Amino acid sequence: MTRGALAAFLARTDMPVTAEVVIVGGGIGGLAIARELLAQGMRDLVIVERGYPGSGATGRNVARIRAMQLTEALTHVARACQDKYDRMGDELDFNVLFYRLGYAWVLYEAEELERMRDIVAMHHRIGVRSALLSPDDTLRRLPVLRGGDPVVGAVLNDDAIVHHDAVVWAHLEHLARRPVRLLAGTTVRAIEVGDHGVEAVETDRGRIETRTVVNAAGGWSGELNSLARVVAPNRPLRREVLVTAPLRRSIDAAITFYRPTEGWFNQTLRGEVVMGVVDPDEPNGIDQSSSAAFLRRTASLVTRKAPALADATVIRQWAGMYDVSPDHLPLVGPTRQLDGWWQANGWSGRGMLLAPYLAELLATRMTTGASPSRLEMFDPDRFDPAAKAAGHEQDYYARYAAR
Repeated sequence: MTRGALAAFLARTDMPVTAEVVIVGGGIGGLAIARELLAQGMRDLVIVERGYPGSGATGRNVARIRAMQLTEALTHVARACQDKYDRMGDELDFNVLFYRLGYAWVLYEAEELERMRDIVAMHHRIGVRSALLSPDDTLRRLPVLRGGDPVVGAVLNDDAIVHHDAVVWAHLEHLARRPVRLLAGTTVRAIEVGDHGVEAVETDRGRIETRTVVNAAGGWSGELNSLARVVAPNRPLRREVLVTAPLRRSIDAAITFYRPTEGWFNQTLRGEVVMGVVDPDEPNGIDQSSSAAFLRRTASLVTRKAPALADATVIRQWAGMYDVSPDHLPLVGPTRQLDGWWQANGWSGRGMLLAPYLAELLATRMTTGASPSRLEMFDPDRFDPAAKAAGHEQDYYARYAAR
């Protein structure tokens, strides 16, 4: 299609009066759900986005697409998600810059190493070929760590990264040719509810009559649920990122560590290094500002782990919102609290990985009424409506220990 056609799609200002489905949120979740509903025969869709497409968490992350997870159930799903990305370029006829950089959990304590033995055995049992590396092999494969805090090992897998902007653009190109309207810069003000469930969405640009709403609003999903009087225990939580000026290519995997606190870094195709270290005391709430404290915390800890990065020049930093559920798994499906209200939120930092594949499953349920078995673990009603959002875990692994 021509760029003019896409520009016309993005610039449309006519306000629809009715819609078969209104999807609130124009990030990867909302765009993927629209794509999949159309593929399964649904028509007359509207996406309502308060900013611009991808302006929330979708455009503020580093898009690691990793099959390697800490539980068997999530690893099965993540493999299917990775397969979805393998097909995406051909399906959308667009290069989404999906590439196999590799992914490593770097381990610093004997307890971590022991936990990982069983996890790597699980990976091998179901076909993920992760490798548990010795300290010497870790430094050989990841020389950027030489001279840093002593490692006890690492888990390494041939996992991937995708470019979030390319994924958004691919979906927009695809949707611009189909019966869907995107209302950018539009805020939902109210949800009209009647005796039989959802009746309409009231926006700052007008009213859209509909019997079906999908809440794909990311960090703002709690606000949208409140408008519908639906209770969910999600909480928005800021995560910050910085990027350096390009360096000579030297980091051959995306690196994550969880001790003494969670942090990560990787090198882009252009040679920049993106990195972050979380604040374990980050308060809940929507906050997309970045902080000097984050810069100090990240510089201090990452250079302890990888002294070779000490002289890197930071050129930019930013923040985005995780929408975190108590069990750090998304809410995907209908809720019994309100007929016509569908959840696709609570991605807990895995939206770029999970959303395209789970959107396919969600669209199947919405169009056929049959629920794919892999959606069961993401049932929005698995939580007691009175449950509180999870607090901060000082031990990253603890959130998965009971699964």
